[in-house]
Amino acid sequence: MKKEGVLDQSKEAINFWLCSGLLAVLLASILSRDITRPFYGLHSWGEAGGAWKARCYLKYDLEYTNGFAVWAVGNPPREKPNRALDHPQLGRFLPAVEMAIFGINERGLRIGGVIRAVVGLLIFLQIVRGLLDEKTALLAGLLYALFPITGYFGTGLVGELGWDFPLSLLAVWCYLVLIRALKKDNETKKIHKWLLGASLFLALQISWCGFFFAAAIGVHYVFHCIARRKKPEMGLLAILIFAPLLSLMLNFVIMSAGFEWDWRKIISLYQWRAAKGELREFVWSLWFKRFWEYAVTNFTLPVLITAIGYLTFGQLLVFTTGTVKTASATPSRRFPQFWLFLMPAVFQLLVLRGSLWQHQYWEFPLIPFIAIATALGIMLLGDLLGKIHRLAASVGVLLLLVVIFAACMGGVNYYYSIRWQSPNKIAMFKDLNKKIPPDKTLLSFEDFVVNQHPVKGPHYRPEIAWYLDRDIEVVRTIENMERKTETGRYSHYLIPLAGPTRPIINQLSKRYEYEYVPGEEPTKDKKDRFLTAGMRAYFIFDLNSSVKGN
Repeated sequence: MKKEGVLDQSKEAINFWLCSGLLAVLLASILSRDITRPFYGLHSWGEAGGAWKARCYLKYDLEYTNGFAVWAVGNPPREKPNRALDHPQLGRFLPAVEMAIFGINERGLRIGGVIRAVVGLLIFLQIVRGLLDEKTALLAGLLYALFPITGYFGTGLVGELGWDFPLSLLAVWCYLVLIRALKKDNETKKIHKWLLGASLFLALQISWCGFFFAAAIGVHYVFHCIARRKKPEMGLLAILIFAPLLSLMLNFVIMSAGFEWDWRKIISLYQWRAAKGELREFVWSLWFKRFWEYAVTNFTLPVLITAIGYLTFGQLLVFTTGTVKTASATPSRRFPQFWLFLMPAVFQLLVLRGSLWQHQYWEFPLIPFIAIATALGIMLLGDLLGKIHRLAASVGVLLLLVVIFAACMGGVNYYYSIRWQSPNKIAMFKDLNKKIPPDKTLLSFEDFVVNQHPVKGPHYRPEIAWYLDRDIEVVRTIENMERKTETGRYSHYLIPLAGPTRPIINQLSKRYEYEYVPGEEPTKDKKDRFLTAGMRAYFIFDLNSSVKGN
C-alpha cells in the first residue's frame, strides 16, 4: 500500500508539471506575439530606454561608461555621457547580457523577457502547489498567464525590470519552506537559506521592487513568530535583515559615486517618486482612481469581481462554515499566507506611490495575490454549486472561466494594439539613421529631449534615441543652419510642418531637396480609450543637395 501511495504521488507530480509546462508554453506564446515589433507600443518609453542603455554597455567600452548605465548615441559619442542612476545598475546590465546572446534588437531584448516570465510562472506554481493543491495551483497559474499585465509586460517592464520578480518569488518559496508552511516541501536544507539570502540580495540589485518583497517577508516572519509565541531563528532572521540591507546600502554607494557623493540627489529622487511623481501635486482621490483604472485593464473586470467576491463574501463563508462540503471531501478554500502575498503590493504602491501615474506595471506585485484569490473564488463557486448538482458545478465554473478567458484575451489584444509612438514617426527615424553617418549630427527644429526630474537630467526620448542613434542639435533659423552646415558635421535638417515653421520650410524648399513625411491623427478605440498617438507632418531636407537652378 505504501508503495502504491508513493507511485500515485509521483504520477500526480508528473501530471502537475506536464500541465505546468503547457501553461509555460501558453505564457511564452502570448509574450512572443509580434516579438520583432518596434518600440512604439504601450510603455515604449521604458522598453526602448532599457534597450538603449543595454546597447550602450555593448557598444561603448568600459573606460567610457565606467560600468554605469549611460544615455549615449552615435559613434564616437559625446565626450562625457549622461548617466542613468535612478535604478540599481545590475538591472540595467542584465538586459545587455541577454541582448549579447540573442541579438542587439527588439527580439533579442524580448526573448530575455519571455524566459524571465516563464521562470517566474514555474516558481509561482511551485509555491501555490505547496500551499494548496495541484488543481488550484494550475488554475492560479492559468490566470497568471492570462492576465493582460503578464501577457504584455512579462515579469516587469522589458529592458528595465525583470529578474527581480522571479528572484522575489524564489525568496518567498525558500522562506515558506524554512518556516515549514508548505505541504509538499517539508524538508529544510542549508541550500534554502543560501537561496533565500542570494535571491533577496540580487532582487534588490536589479530593482527597487525587490525591497518591497524583502520587507514583506521580514515583517511576516516577525508576526509569524509572535503569533506562535516562539523565538525567531536567529540565522533566518539575520538573512532576512542583512541580505536586503547590504544590497540596499551597496545600491546607495554606487548611486552616490555616480552622483559624485551628493546624497541629496538620492533623497530628491525618493521624494519625487514617493509623492507627486509625474503630476504637479498628489491627490489621493485621483491616485485611487488611477489605481482602479489600471487594475481593470491589468486584470480585467470579471477577474476583479471574482477576486473581490471571494475576499469579502467568500472569506466570510469560509471562516464561518469552514470548508464547503460536497459529495466528496474538498480542500480548504482559505487563502494561505494572505498577508505575505498582499504586503509586497501594499508596500510598493504606497511607499513609491508617485510611480503609479504613468506605469501600469507598477501593480505587478498584485499578480500572485489576485491570481490566488481568483482561483480560490472559482473553486469555492464550484463547491457551492456542487451542493446543488455536480453538473451545475462543472457548467458554472466553465462559464466563468470562458468569461475570464475572453476578457483577458481582449485585454491583451488592447495592450498590444496601443501605440504610444506613431509607427510612421518611428519609420522616419529609422530612415534618418540609414542616411546619417554615425559620426554626424542631425540638425532639427525640435530637440526631442525629455526632462522628468532635475536629478535624472535631460536625455533624448528613448524611442528616438534607439532608432536614430545620432546626436541632435537644435537650429531654428536659416542663418544658424547654414553656419552649421559649413562645418560638414550635418547632413540633414528635420523640421515639423506648423504655423511658425512654414516660412522656413518655404525658403529651404527652394535651396535643398527634401522628403515630405505626412502626419497622422491620434485614434481611440470603440470604448473611447487611447489607441494610437498622432504625429505632425515633417520635412527632411538633404543639406548635401541643392535644387536645380540654384
